[in-house]
Amino acid sequence: MAGLGINAAAFISQLISFIVVFVILWRIVLPIALRTLDKRQQVIREGVENAERAKRDLEEATARAEQILAEARQQAQETIERATKNAQREAQKIEEEARARAEQDYQLHKARIQQEANRARNELSRLVVNLSIDAAGKVIGRSVDNKDNRRLVQEFVTTSDQTRNN
Repeated sequence: MAGLGINAAAFISQLISFIVVFVILWRIVLPIALRTLDKRQQVIREGVENAERAKRDLEEATARAEQILAEARQQAQETIERATKNAQREAQKIEEEARARAEQDYQLHKARIQQEANRARNELSRLVVNLSIDAAGKVIGRSVDNKDNRRLVQEFVTTSDQTRNN
C-alpha cells in the first residue's frame, strides 16, 4: 500500500471511523429519520384524505343545497298557483255578488216603475171617470139629440183610449 501512496494505519483508522459512524447512523439516526419521514408521510396522507373527504362533503352539501333550492322553488310555484286560483275564485265570487246585487236593484227599480205606472193609470182612470161624469152632467144639462149623444160618447171613448195608451 505504500507503493500506492496510502498510509495503511491512517487508512485503517479512517476505515474504522467510517464503519463506526456508519453503524451509529444506521442504528440511531436512520431509524429516527425514517420515523420522521413516516410521520410526515402519514400527516400528508391524512391531509390528502381530509381534503378528499372535504371535497366529497362539499359536493354532497352542494347537491343537498341544490335539492333544497329546487324544492323551495317548487313550493313557491305551488304557493303562487294556489294564490292565483284563490284570487280568481274571489274575483268570480265578487263579480257574481255584484251581478246579483245589480239584478236585485234592477228588479226593485222595475217594481217601483210598475207601481208608478199603475198609480198613474189609476189617477188617469179617476180623471177619466171625473171627466165622464162632467160630460154626462153637461149632456144631461142640455137637450141633446141622438146624433149629439153619439158624438159625445165617441169623443169620450177616443179620449179615454188615448189617455190610457199614453
